[in-house]
Order: sequence, then C-alpha cells, then structure tokens
Amino acid sequence: MMNSTGAIAAKSRIGSRAGKTAFRLALLTSAMCIALPNAAWAQDQGEADEGPPVENEIVVTGEIARTIESSLEAKRQLDVIGDAIVGDDIGDLPDLSVAETLERVVGVTSDRFKGGASELSIRGLGAFLGSSYLNGREISSGSDGRDVNFGQFPSELINGAIVYKSQQASFIEGGVSGIIELKTLKPLDYGKTRLQIQALGGYSDYEDRVTDGDPFNYRLTASYVDQFQLGDGQLGIAIGGQIRRDTAPEDIFTSSSTYRPCNTIEGVDQSNNCAYDTDAAGNPTGASDTYFVSNQYIYRAMKTQADRDAVMATIQMQPSPNFEITLDAQYSYRDDIEERGNLVVADGRRDIAPIEISPTGALLAWSGETRLENQSVWRQRTEEYIGLGSNIAWTSGPLTLDADFSYSQTQRRQDELDMRIRTNRRVFYEIDRRGVNIPNLTLTDTNPVSDNLGIPFDLNNHDLYNNGARARRRLENIDDGIFAARLDATYETEGFFKSFQVGFRYADRQRVQDDGIDSTLPLVAGNYQSAGAIAARSDTFLVEDLFEGDSNTTMQGLTFATWDARALFAALTGNINAGVPAIGVSTLSTQDTDVTEKTYAGYVQANFDTMMFGVPARGNIGLRGVKTDLTSVGVSSALVTSPGPDPDTITITEVGDPVINVERNSFWNWLPSANLILELDQDKLLRFAAYRAMARPDQLNLSAALNFDDTADLGDLGSIVSASGNPFLEPLTSWNGDISFEWYASKTTSLSIAAYAKQLQTGFRTDVTPLTINVDGAPTDVIIGRTVNSGDKSHLLGVEINAQHKFDFGLGFQLSYNFADSNFEFPDPVVVSGNAIADFTEPANIPGYSKHSANATVFYEADWFSTRLAYKWRSRYFKPFRTSQNRFTEDQGFLDFSLNVDIVDGVQARFQVLNILDEPNIFYRPTGDSLAQADYSGRRFFFGLRGKF
Repeated sequence: MMNSTGAIAAKSRIGSRAGKTAFRLALLTSAMCIALPNAAWAQDQGEADEGPPVENEIVVTGEIARTIESSLEAKRQLDVIGDAIVGDDIGDLPDLSVAETLERVVGVTSDRFKGGASELSIRGLGAFLGSSYLNGREISSGSDGRDVNFGQFPSELINGAIVYKSQQASFIEGGVSGIIELKTLKPLDYGKTRLQIQALGGYSDYEDRVTDGDPFNYRLTASYVDQFQLGDGQLGIAIGGQIRRDTAPEDIFTSSSTYRPCNTIEGVDQSNNCAYDTDAAGNPTGASDTYFVSNQYIYRAMKTQADRDAVMATIQMQPSPNFEITLDAQYSYRDDIEERGNLVVADGRRDIAPIEISPTGALLAWSGETRLENQSVWRQRTEEYIGLGSNIAWTSGPLTLDADFSYSQTQRRQDELDMRIRTNRRVFYEIDRRGVNIPNLTLTDTNPVSDNLGIPFDLNNHDLYNNGARARRRLENIDDGIFAARLDATYETEGFFKSFQVGFRYADRQRVQDDGIDSTLPLVAGNYQSAGAIAARSDTFLVEDLFEGDSNTTMQGLTFATWDARALFAALTGNINAGVPAIGVSTLSTQDTDVTEKTYAGYVQANFDTMMFGVPARGNIGLRGVKTDLTSVGVSSALVTSPGPDPDTITITEVGDPVINVERNSFWNWLPSANLILELDQDKLLRFAAYRAMARPDQLNLSAALNFDDTADLGDLGSIVSASGNPFLEPLTSWNGDISFEWYASKTTSLSIAAYAKQLQTGFRTDVTPLTINVDGAPTDVIIGRTVNSGDKSHLLGVEINAQHKFDFGLGFQLSYNFADSNFEFPDPVVVSGNAIADFTEPANIPGYSKHSANATVFYEADWFSTRLAYKWRSRYFKPFRTSQNRFTEDQGFLDFSLNVDIVDGVQARFQVLNILDEPNIFYRPTGDSLAQADYSGRRFFFGLRGKF
C-alpha cells in the first residue's frame, strides 16, 4: 500500500485468520525398522535380556542416557577417529530429518533448507569435502551436487549412524573432512519381534498466516521386525515406512544470481544502466567507487505443500553359520508444490545513484528508476529415490569373503509456470538495506504510472500492471544413477598383524541434468485482460503479515495484486499443458549437463593388535589406489537475437540442430593411511591418524555445458554466456594428520579433545578465456570464465572438544565445539560483461566451511519422562549455488526443545518445538556484506504418540 509520501508501509491485516482444517489421520499398513547391523547397537537396552545386574555394576536407565552409553561404546570400538550416535537417540525425536539428529554429533553441522536441516558437514568443512553413505554405499542425489538430502530418510526409521573423521584404506574414497554412514538393521542380529507405530501431528505458525493454508500436518510411521527358522538356518525380515503430509512456508526477499560491478552515477531520468567505465589501460574512470548491483530485487510471498513417503526393507538369511545373504531396499518419494507471488524491482541497474557503499563494494542504499513487475509462479518438484543392495558374506576358517552389489537412482522432475506483467511506465524508488534483513523499499514518485493510467497508484489494483505480459514454462530433469560392485577379502592371522584385507571396487555414476527446457509461449488475445485471466484474479493476498520475522523492516504487511497461478497460465496460453515437449522431441540445449564418472579402486590393509610402549595398541596401515575415467557431454548451438522487452535489450535464442561435444579426462589418486590407538588406561584412549584423502568436484562443475542469460544489453553480447563447468577439473586432495584423546569416565560421561591438520594440495582459480560463438550468422568473440585447478597449496588447522555427563539425579549435558582455520581460496568463477568478478572481490574459502561450530544440549530424565533443550550454532560459510557467483550464508543458531512422557508400558507421548528463535537464512553475494536473500520459515510444533509392542 502507499502512504502519503509514496512509500510502501507496513500494515497490520485485520480480520480472522483462515480456519484451520481438521487434523487428518491415515492408517499406515507397512513400515520398516532401521538400525545398525550390530545387535548391541540395535537392541532396545530397556528391554534387553541382559540377566541380573553384576554386583557393583551401574545399570543405565532412561532413553537419553542409554543412547549416550551405546554411542560412547560404539565410538570407543572404532578403528579410526570418529563418533557415533546409536540406539534410541535416532528415531527418538520427531526430527524433520536424520540431519537434525546428526547435528548433535560433535563437529557435524547442517545446511538449513526450508526451515529444516538438510545437507551435512563434518568439522564445519562443508558437504563438498565430505561424503555420505548408506550401508557403505554411495547415495545418488537430486540436489545440484553430490550432497545427500537426508530428508529422504525418515529419522524415525533410522537408529544408527557413524561419523568417520579419519580414513582407512578400506573406506570408499571421497572424504577429506570425513564420512557419514547410515546403517540399516539386520533383523537376525536384532534378535526379537517388534512392532512399532508412531503418529505425530504438527503445527506451523507461519503456515497459519497463509490464505487457505493448513497449519496442521501429520506424520505416520510404522515398523515390523521378525525372525523365522529356515531349514537348519534362519530368516529375518524388517519392513517399515512413513507417510508425511506437510508444508514448507517461507517469507523471502531475494535478488537475481548475477551482480555486476558499476562505478557510474546515473541519477534520475538518465535512462542508462549503470556500468563499469575504464580508460584504455583498464583504470576505472567512473564517478563513483565500485559497487555491485543485481539485475532484479524480489519481494516474495509463498504458499506450499510438501509431501513425503518412504519405505525401507531388509531380508537377512543365514542358511548356515558361515554363510549370510542380506538384501535391502529403500524407496522415497517427495512432492513439493510452491505458489509464489513476486513484486519485483525489474530494472535493478537503471539510473542508479548510490547513497552508501561499503568498503567491499556492497551497495547498502541507493535510488533508481524501474518498472514494477508482478510475477505469478507455480512450481512442482518431485523427487524419487530408490536404493537396492545385496551383500554375500562367506567364512571358511581364517578367510572371509564379502561381495556387495548396489544400485542407487534419484530422479528429480521440476515443472515451473512463470508469468509476469509490469507497469508500462517506470517509477522512482529508494532501497535501504542498512540494519534490516528485508530491505526497505520506498517509492518516491509513482506519478508516471498513475498519470498514464488515469487511476490512483495502488499495488493491489490488478489494472496497475498492463505491460510486457509474458508466460513461460520451465522444465528441469535430473537423473543421477550409481551402480557399484565390490569384493573384499579378510584373512586372520596370529602375531603382530591380526588380519590382512584386500579389496576391489567398481562404480559407474552418470548424472544427466536437462536444464534448458524453457519455452516462452504465445498469449491468447487480450492476455491479462482476457476473461479467463480476469477470473484468475485473487481477492486476497497469499500471506497475512508478510515479513513479520524481521521486526526492523518497514515492509511488514506488504501486499500487492495476485492471481491464481495455474488458472492464469491456462488463461494466458489457452492450455495448461502448453510448453510441454512432445514425446520424442529432443530437448538438448547448451545448458544441459551429462557427466559419466567411472571409478576403479583397489586397496590393501593390514590390521594389528599388540603391545606398544608398554600399553595395548591396535590400528591399521594401508594403501588405496583410485582411477577415474570422466566423460562430459556438452552441447553447442548458434544464436539469433531479437528485440528484448526493453528498447535497450535483446533476447537470445538458440537455433539449429544441437552440436554434441564430448570431452574426456582420466587420472589416478593414491591414498595411503595409518591409524594407531593406544589404550593408556582402562578408560583412556589416545588415537593417531595420518592419511591422504580426496574430494571430487560436483558434477555440475565438470560439465562441458554453457549458460546463457535470457536477455542481454544491446552491444554487450559478451555478457550473455558463461561456462557451466570444466571437465578437466580434478579432485581436491589433502595430506592429513589427526590426534585424539578420549576419556570414558563412566558409561554416560566422557571428554574428548581432538586436533587435526590438513594440507590441501590442490586449489582453484578462475581462468578467463575467449570463446567464439555464432550470433546472427556471424562469428562473435565472448569472454568466459572457467574454474581450473591451481598449484596453490593451503592449510586447514582445527581442534574440537566434546564433553558429556549425566548426574545421578537425572540432569545431564552435552557440549561440543569445533574450530577450524583455513587459508584456502575459492575465487568467484563468474565473468560479467568482460569483467572477472574475482578481480573485484576477496576469494571465498572452502565451500561450506565454518570457522566455528558448537552444540549445547541440556537434558533431564526421570523414570517416566525426559526433556531436552538443544542449541546448534555455526559461523558464516560459503554456500555455492551451481556455477553462479560466490554466495555466503550468515552465521546461524537454532534452538529446539523436546519432551517425552511415558503414559503406559510401551506407549509414549511426545512433544517438540523446532526453530524456537525463528532463525532466518541470510545470504550475501558476491561479497560478504552484499545482501542477496533472506528467508524466514517460522517455528514448528509436533505432538503425538509412539507405541512399541
């Protein structure tokens, strides 16, 4: 709304909130129980058949305490430096994902997405430097990289995970920071029959503000485990699943992914986009200090639906004591729908007059001239995951052979309907980012629009927008598949070495990302004034009290005209399926990624158990060799130009048959490792580790594809194209040394201190190279930037501390802190209008790297209830988005609360609150203080029952 000065002001919405729909329950008929393959991990300690207590033995009671006990015991038995979280703890809380539970492990942090934890980092070093496995197997991914979305694995169905922080030769390569491995249950090892059912209802305070939204959601989980005689052998089954119906509401301010350097002061009515002016020698000649400006600034309201279904199953057969076959399968399906209403400052670079610029070039406050664009967007994203595995183990005397075969596939499909309409005259505005997460937008002069239309200026009036109508359909398909086979042999001996291991692994991973299915469609007569489009107008705004999460902004309560997005698309194009490619029609484009990665790995490892320096010692030494064959398929195309939506822009269109380029790369990596564990005392361990590790680039960074802007400045064709990746980019490798001291003072008390050093052998830099493309029939030179390997070396030094204790009267705590210092440099990979952004900005550090991370948990439990308050915090970190400009995330702290109450034997009531502080996600680009995005998702409340029978 406009006040007397023309500013958009906050306004409290009056009236009752949307009525709450009835809470829905459904009967779940199949489910599965997941746990560790070790019976001691999977067994319910409260019901274990342990016999009478030994005299003077302390029997641990309470779910939290039993989880601490089993986790500490698992950590103590590891042959490498690491941590474990096992037993009741995973699945004991209604976490949104396994990631939120794993955050309680020292040094493990998550990346928050839509209010929930998602991708995981070890020791604050980013998912890029780590790897994640399920039962020792790689997991395919529908994300933009190799990062695993742990939301596809229901936390209620997983109750064991290990975090390996040092390496040994038998581990699959790919973790400089470490490896996170989820384990599924072997039902014969579990050893008992169990049926478990859990029903949880949830409430979202942000969804309660959404018009016609449903603030209530539910999650139903069930699992069943049993064992049977199989002739002279045994058969065990475990099956279970989850149905989840939810929403993921967010209030968002964002900007386009491209920021350009400028040093001009255009001012009102200059009708120019800001530019970076230099003399013939390249020295800046503009009237202003250099600043960065985005193409667009977007204020977004959104309503969502987020459904999840998952099924997991395991069959374990032991025909004889020395022969075992295990088959396991996992399936998940997610369906996310978003409807967006965007108010857009569409001409972000036009007539810019800086008011304040930071020392790094962040534009903190400025004035300009722009059309106001109204966008209606409907987007559906589905993601289907299937994992299949088989394992055969055979033992004959001292020899054990283990064969493992697996297939993992993720298919992500995205369908986006994107419509826009604009004012046909520009307005004058000021934006002020200082002191707020949602920038204050003030419209200083709207007369050009109101005078042209002859109506008062009102953002809520649909008739205000009558120019530049457009409807487009964007489709994106991702297929990521992994086939792997491995054979391991272990031979037990006597003497210094207790066993020798050798093994071979083959893996074939192909990722295809069809990212250029983008159709701008012809509109029906009358477009936004047609009868169908008028009928699609909404009388109410998508969200009440938009941006209420930022108490300082004046944008709270912002409203503007909106349409029903799907109805509008059908009205504008005449067909809801307009833009869907016909069956058999090629959708190849220059933006597509097609990377095949074949790896061949072999290792030898010797395990020892002896006396050393007068104390018991155990450990291993080994060597792993890995050969990688990489094939990257790129597409090139001729281009034609046509007039753009503005007089000074052009539209770029790919024409002609696509031309396929194939680029190949092959290389070896050698990874030696050694681990030593000294038992200084019965309750004290000292561990040492030295090893070489590697981290592969994301497949998008290996792509031979190109990216094109939709529109470009007239006469500046060089700004339209950039490289998606570089097929000759090789893994980041490092030499590593770790030392850890662990004191297990009691079954529920421990103190551990670890220090680690990593010398990264490979760095990255931006290589600026010329490229010739055919534009309008003529060869045209452009400048692109590609990330390449550099010979630069860098270090990473860190220390982590973890302490936990439970007092006899039920109170307990868990504290952990990780510090990491790195001088790694990741320069900005983007070249805009011939200007390498890396020449204007400080380089980022390791993707996902946080210098500080900490967890603090306080809990109390008695015989019939337990409660826990947990705080997780990490300092700011670099979060790349595909191959766009460097993006940084502000430090984050999340506070969660849980309460479990035993009602009757086997039945428990549960209550949990997530994100109590309503912590937002704040992003900066391309410098650490240039605000690019702010997301608010609100608090989540859960209440329900769990029964174990």
